[in-house]
Amino acid sequence: MPLDLEINERFKPEPRTDFETECMERLQPGEYEIYSEKLNNIVLEGKEILTRVGVSGFFHSGDLIVGLYTAKGDLVTAYCGVFLHSVTTQIAIKYILKYFKDDPTVGIREGDIFYANEALYGGVHNPDQAAVMPIFHEGELVAWAATAVHQPETGAIEPGGMPVTARTRYDEGMKLPPMKIGENYQIRNDILEMMANMVSRAPRMQVIDTKARVVDCDRIRVRIQELIKDKGIHVVVGVMRKMIEVAEEAVYKRLESWEDGTYRSVAFFDTIGTQDSLIRCFLTLKKEGGKLTFDFTGSSPENDGSFNSFAHIVRAHSAIYLFGVPFADLPTASGIFSPIDFVVPLGTYLNANWDASVANSPVSNSGTMAVIGHAMAKLLFASGQHDIATAVYGCRGSSFVVAGVNQWGVSFADILANVFNSEGGGARSDRDGIDSWGFPWGCWGKGPDVEDMENEQPHLHLFFKHLQNSMGFGKYRGGSGATIGVAVQSVPALVYQSNSKNHKVPTSLGLFGGYPPATHPGLSLKNTDYFEKAERGDGDLPSDVMELVKDRTIQGDYKVEGNIRFAEVFRRGDIFIGSSSGGSGYGDVLDRDPKDVISDLRKGMISEEVAKRLYKLVYNSSTWAVDEEATVQARNEERDARKRRGKRYEDFVAEWSKHKPSEDALSYYGAWPNAEPTRQIVRI
Repeated sequence: MPLDLEINERFKPEPRTDFETECMERLQPGEYEIYSEKLNNIVLEGKEILTRVGVSGFFHSGDLIVGLYTAKGDLVTAYCGVFLHSVTTQIAIKYILKYFKDDPTVGIREGDIFYANEALYGGVHNPDQAAVMPIFHEGELVAWAATAVHQPETGAIEPGGMPVTARTRYDEGMKLPPMKIGENYQIRNDILEMMANMVSRAPRMQVIDTKARVVDCDRIRVRIQELIKDKGIHVVVGVMRKMIEVAEEAVYKRLESWEDGTYRSVAFFDTIGTQDSLIRCFLTLKKEGGKLTFDFTGSSPENDGSFNSFAHIVRAHSAIYLFGVPFADLPTASGIFSPIDFVVPLGTYLNANWDASVANSPVSNSGTMAVIGHAMAKLLFASGQHDIATAVYGCRGSSFVVAGVNQWGVSFADILANVFNSEGGGARSDRDGIDSWGFPWGCWGKGPDVEDMENEQPHLHLFFKHLQNSMGFGKYRGGSGATIGVAVQSVPALVYQSNSKNHKVPTSLGLFGGYPPATHPGLSLKNTDYFEKAERGDGDLPSDVMELVKDRTIQGDYKVEGNIRFAEVFRRGDIFIGSSSGGSGYGDVLDRDPKDVISDLRKGMISEEVAKRLYKLVYNSSTWAVDEEATVQARNEERDARKRRGKRYEDFVAEWSKHKPSEDALSYYGAWPNAEPTRQIVRI
């Protein structure tokens, strides 16, 4: 595999060809409007099929993309659970075009099937696997179809594909560069057997899910060729190119309407997996006329753990916000990136050297998502678009892996996707965030059916509930996160692991005085009597984690730890508990309507301590009646206390600049406070 990172920089549209110009000029009135929607419906059909034919939880939850690309590999449209895959898959296609099109031993022909999971060329990390098929018309390459889904096992040094203890790329398992895996519409069995051998913890899942991706690509290929036969090549190629250019033109115009300025944001997380340390993600967002620049200079240096990224992965994560919020009404096309530039310095953890481990790059880029959402919200608010200037959603990356042999005797490794897809939404300028809103990386994903999951995974779901006090507080609060408890059943043992970050420091950021969401520990119980109590029909089985911890009616060894939890064996009756993050708050807590505070109390979303200490609510706990006069007085007293605590800005900066975290907390941060590199990393 050549090391050719120039391909990763080709995320903007390729120059228009003469044929594309001719096709656009031949479009008749109404054809663009009708057939752009037809192309959208084709990829939507592909998405609906893909959620039904795969095995792993990410297929069932819809955390995937089905995309259509031009002959040169530019994104035309995609139906996404995960916007970032629609961007990175362009890289795999452009790699194939550059290295294989004129290679007589490979070539690109009708019926060819390509595949990739190499993070350098088309992935975000190697669990992200993509199938790609060329689409021909009368012997000419006219388009590409692609499907990409996270695969929850890669044969890495730990189960689950996202090894916490990985220190280099050599620890990550199967890494296929873009390669041909089939011809004449048939996948080669020797290639499938090679994959299964590399992913021997879950070979059945790998084989079935690979076939599912390919089947879906072929459905897109068939539909596009049918449309060409029905309406002609000029209509299809013309509409594809126009979708890219409509997006491009609209973004330029929208940017010109926004307020020029420089908007900054900084976020932190507190682990690289193998060791706790603050990591800084620093963004300077510059808006000038019709140009937007995301500059990540000042972010922490790369580390020798698995919490690193590459520059193209950062750009892909920006698509989650850009495609999903300010440009959600435009075609999901590469033209959106035309007026947008990125500065991601080499040697930072966001743009590590090629041999670094990026197994946990999505978790690492939760910082990217936090600062992009935060800085963009300030830009949008300044530009008068208050309706979409929202606080940051929960983006902890609640990745809980389960692996072993299931009740059917089949080896498996999977992720508890229902927790993934239950992070809280960010509060907005006029309302609260959505409780258990979704998956930050795939905002259209859904929680898989619990009974469906239990059919593949031999554990019992004890509870799956909103988690009290998990959201960021404010005039409008963030959405609640969730907590899940599962107990091993039907098999002697399973392995569980967590690579969620945030032991103590939240990454998501509150907006305009709103609070960030809370952090939560990991919890497990070993040697329990849960099933004995269930078989007796005891009436004191806990229905959520708060009851479990408070009442302790379940006997066993309780263990409280951080969110990074290394692979560990759990035996029958042992209980694994994890949680997702809430969303961030918007505005001052003292401005929250007392009725909304009472509503949260009655639902159990917040505790009495939060209502009284933060919201300064005075009420009758028996009748829920608010003492409005006393509440106004308590809030005014707190405002006066704030003024007494206040300092002049220059005095605050002088005092604040004297503070510094402990050296233990800065092991991988870089030099304090600017995060410049302090060590040289050698990987072998």
